[in-house]
Amino acid sequence: MKKILLCVLMLFACFLKPVYADENKTPVKFIYLNGSNTNTEESENDFINGIAKVHPYIKKSLESSDFVSKNMLHSGNLCIDSKPETFFWGFESSKDLSTVDESLNWTSVFSPRIAQRVRSFISHCTHDAIWVQKSYNMQKVINDLHVRVLEASKNNEKVVLLGYSAGSFITYEYLIHKMPAIDLNKILATDSKSAVKPTCLDAVLASRIAIYSASGEFLKNPDKEQVKGLFNNLDNYTDLYCAPDDTLIGVVNYASPLALFYSDRYNHSLEINNYNSYLFEYLKRNDIFMLTVNFADDPMGFPIANNMTIDDLHKHSNWSISDVGHGFFYSKSDVKSSATFIGAHLSYWKHPKKFSKMITDGYIEGYKYFYKLK
Repeated sequence: MKKILLCVLMLFACFLKPVYADENKTPVKFIYLNGSNTNTEESENDFINGIAKVHPYIKKSLESSDFVSKNMLHSGNLCIDSKPETFFWGFESSKDLSTVDESLNWTSVFSPRIAQRVRSFISHCTHDAIWVQKSYNMQKVINDLHVRVLEASKNNEKVVLLGYSAGSFITYEYLIHKMPAIDLNKILATDSKSAVKPTCLDAVLASRIAIYSASGEFLKNPDKEQVKGLFNNLDNYTDLYCAPDDTLIGVVNYASPLALFYSDRYNHSLEINNYNSYLFEYLKRNDIFMLTVNFADDPMGFPIANNMTIDDLHKHSNWSISDVGHGFFYSKSDVKSSATFIGAHLSYWKHPKKFSKMITDGYIEGYKYFYKLK
C-alpha cells in the first residue's frame, strides 16, 4: 500500500512540476523606489506593505499579456520575480528635515496657527523632492541603488526600476549617470592604440577625463598626455561605475512630477542635456523601455510632453536614432483614479488592479505607437 501511495505521489508531483517551471527562466527583479514625505519607520512600513499588495497584480497583468510576454519577457524566457524589492531612500533626508521642523517650531511662537500648518504641510510634502535634487544628495542615492543593480547582475537577474513620485527623479538620474551610452572613441581624439568600451557619465567624471561644472558645462582635461593614460584605464572605471549592459530592461515612473522639476531638460545650451541623445539611442538599441504612468486626476502626475514615434524623433531632433533595437519611451496619463482628486496621488497601490492594467496597457500602447504598429 505504501509503495502504491508513493508512486501516486511521485506521479502527482510530475504533473505539478510545470507550475514551478520558472526555475529555468531568468528572473526579472522589480525594484520599487519611494517618493517624498516618507522619512519614518512607519512610512517605510506603509510603502513596503503597499508594494507587497500591488506587485502580484503587476506581475499577473504583465505575464498574462501575450504581447508583453513576447517582447518584454523575451518570448517567455524571462519571468517576473514574485518577491518585490523596495529601495527606500527616505531616511537619507530625515536628518535635514528635522532641521526644518526645528525652524518651524521656533516660528510657532509668533506665527498664526493656520499659516504654521500650511508651512508644515508644504515642507513635508516637498522637502524630499528638493533634497534629492541637490547633486551631492542624488549621487549618494543613485550609488546606493547601483549596488542593488550590480547585485542583480551578479545573480543573473534582470531589473525593472519603478519610481514613485520623487522616486522618478532617481530612476531618471540613474539612467543619466549609469547607462554606458557614451562612446569616447568617437568623441575624444586620442593617440591610444586600443579602443575602450562604451562608458557612462560617472565613469568619465571619476576617471578625471572630464569634469562637469556648476554652469552645466563639460570641461575636458587639458593635459593630453594625462588623458591618454586615463583613456587606457577607462574600462576599469566603466566596470565599477556603470550599469552592466544587459541587466536593466525597463523603467516605470508613476505619479511622477518629473516634467515639472526637470523642465530644463530640452535646453540645449546645457551640455548635460545633449547627453540625452546618447542615452535615448542607448535605450532604444538595448531594448529598454521607459514608461511614465499617471492617473489623469493626480495633481502631481505630469505627462512627459507629447508621445512621439520613431519618425517624430528623427524629424524633430538631431538625435541619431538607429534601426537597431526595440526600446521605446511613452507616457500614459489617460485613466482616472478611483480615489478623489486630493487622494489620487496616493491611490496607486490602493487600486492595484487598475494600476497594474495601466502599466500593461502603457507598455503595449507605447511599443506599438513608437514603432507605428497596428
